[in-house]
Order: sequence, then structure tokens, then C-alpha cells
Amino acid sequence: MRERMLFLSAHNQCSEGAELRTESFLVILLEKFDIDLLEYCPGARERFANFSPALTLHRAGKAVDPRRTLLRPLDRLRSQTSHDAGKELRMEIKKLCSQHAYSHVFISHSLLGNFIDLISTLLPGAVIVTDAQRTVSRTVEREGTVQRKIRHHYRKINEARVRHDERKLMSKTGLLLAASEWDALSFKALSFANAGKVHVVPPFVNLQEYQYTDPVCKENGIMLHWDMHTVQGKNAVMLFHKKIYPLIRAEVPDVQCYIVSSAVHPEVLALSRADSSVKVIEEPGQAAEYIRRSKAVLVYLREGSHSQKKILEAWALRTPVVTSLRGAEALNCEHGRNILLAGTTVAMAEHAIKLLQSPELGSLIADRAYRTLVNHYEMKKVQAKVLSLV
Repeated sequence: MRERMLFLSAHNQCSEGAELRTESFLVILLEKFDIDLLEYCPGARERFANFSPALTLHRAGKAVDPRRTLLRPLDRLRSQTSHDAGKELRMEIKKLCSQHAYSHVFISHSLLGNFIDLISTLLPGAVIVTDAQRTVSRTVEREGTVQRKIRHHYRKINEARVRHDERKLMSKTGLLLAASEWDALSFKALSFANAGKVHVVPPFVNLQEYQYTDPVCKENGIMLHWDMHTVQGKNAVMLFHKKIYPLIRAEVPDVQCYIVSSAVHPEVLALSRADSSVKVIEEPGQAAEYIRRSKAVLVYLREGSHSQKKILEAWALRTPVVTSLRGAEALNCEHGRNILLAGTTVAMAEHAIKLLQSPELGSLIADRAYRTLVNHYEMKKVQAKVLSLV
């Protein structure tokens, strides 16, 4: 008989990459559990309608302040709206727990740290599973640079409170899934007594979604592959066009630059109108085709773009990747073997030029990257690991 799981998630409260990770976990866990998905969703959404007979969808209409206890700006008061939304979710959790005997509860990254005390009280015998990506400190640090003199002390205090809340999270959870070896070590260092609960579940992709039977002819093209709807994403495009792209065009005059995204900042659109070699395609469903056609994929130089999933997509489509050390820090990769890593804008341009001018090099790097993906980041392997843990 299949066990029953309560799955807590929040739509539009996290990045596209984190949301895709949560949905992938849901697909994996449906292999073993009948799931009640309780989702925060500010508006109408039919993503999981008729998704699976084993899935029952419940929604709370108001938005919640994500990761309320783990990331709380100290220079702002929590709004009444967030308070009301949390109250609404508590009522839904209590109702579902009174109706069903859950053996497991999954708390997604978007709600990390929220309501874990309530669930522990209502379901003392249930195994609580949390997907914990340690991005809090970086986010706080980036916010602190805006008004550094004012926020410096707030940042230090907030970091201490984050560590306190993460220790509490580790004591309450039965299984903590970290996104990388670095995150796992960071959590284990917080509490050696609970270190055994921490397991690494890296970013992963379903290779079946990237299988093509028709051959592809590589063009003299490069693709910018990151979240274009964020401020950081827009700034990265502007940096690329100002400092990197001119160096590439000087060596490869007929190069084409593809930007594929569902939401593109007006300043990025203006670039495409002023430069005919820059093509913006506002249809994300075509991203895979442009990755296949390009000789190189450039992934975001800075934080905040969830670049690991973007890199894996390029690997799955056998296109070489150029990125920064930080962009690939959580992946099993080696410069010159299955990826090209750049520490400066000049190095980024040089690597892109190499791939445009040397198709053999790009093919060799892409083939090694594909084998790395199959061995470490393919969904079936990750699925087997997750199901063995729960």
C-alpha cells in the first residue's frame, strides 16, 4: 500500500530554477507516494491540473513571504498581508492533517523554515523532508551593498539569526536535501549531531526532454543562457554587450548572438534593435533549438541566475559552455575537459572565440560534458537516490 505525503510549495515565491527543482522532486516522489500538494499561488494556475492520479492539489490564494524565518530584512516590518497568508496556510495544514495520516512531509525551498514547528506538533511521527539551498547569506550580502554603512550591522545580526534558524531546521527535519557538496558541508558544520540527516541532491535534468532525432548544423552563433527577467540578468547582458561581445566580433565578424527568454528587459530589446547581430527570441520553448544551433553557450558571470541548471541543459544538448568559476562551483567539472571557465571578461571572450573558430574543440568538450551529465546529473540516477532516502 502506498504511503501518503503532504508536499508544501509556493508558486511565484522563488526563481525559475528553484521552482523547476521543486517540480522535479514532486515528479520523483509521485513514484512512491500519494501526494497532497498544498501550494501558495497568488493567482490562477493550472500547472498541475490532471497531473497524476496520485496527486491531489490544494491551494491557498494569498501569497506568503518566502522563507520568513530564515531571511527577514531587519530594516523592514513584516506586513499584515504576510501575517494573514501565514494564518491561512496554518488553517489548511491543520485541516489536511486532521483528514489524513501522513507518513512524510516535504517542505520545498520556497518555504524553507516556515511552519516546521506546526508540522512537528501535528505529525510527531512523520518524517519531515526539506530541500535546503543555502543562498541566504549571499542574498543578504548583496542587499547590504546598497547602503553598506546603514545595513552593515543589520547584515551581521541577520546572519547570526540565519545560523540559529538553520540549526533549528536541522533539529526538526528528518532528511535535509542539499543542492551541492558545499551546501551539505555548510549544514553539517552547523550541527555535527544532525550531520547524518544531510544528503546531496545536485541539480538534475531529464535527458528524455532533450532527445532529437534530426541532425543539427552548428552556426557561428553564441547563446546567452540565464534568467533575463531579473535585474542581475539584465545587467549581465549589458555587461556582455559592452565589454565581451566587441572582442568576439573583432575576431569573428559574422557571429550571431541569441537571447531566448520569456521576459526581456526593454534595455535588452533596445540592444537587438540597434545591433542586427543580436537576436532576441521571446519564446522560451525555442531555447533548446538555439542551444543546439550555437557553437557556445555563455552562462551568467555573477550570482543569482541559477546557472547550474542552465549549464546542464547545454550539456544535455551537446553544446560547450563558457562560464565563471562561481557559475560552475557546485558541478563536477574541470576547465578544458568538459567546460571552459573564465575569471575575467577578456577570458570569457577568448574562450568564446576558441569555440567559434575550433569546432573540433567544442565537440570534444561537449561530448565529455554529456558523459558527465549522464553519470552524475541525469534524473533517473537522482530519482533512485531520492527514493532510497525516503
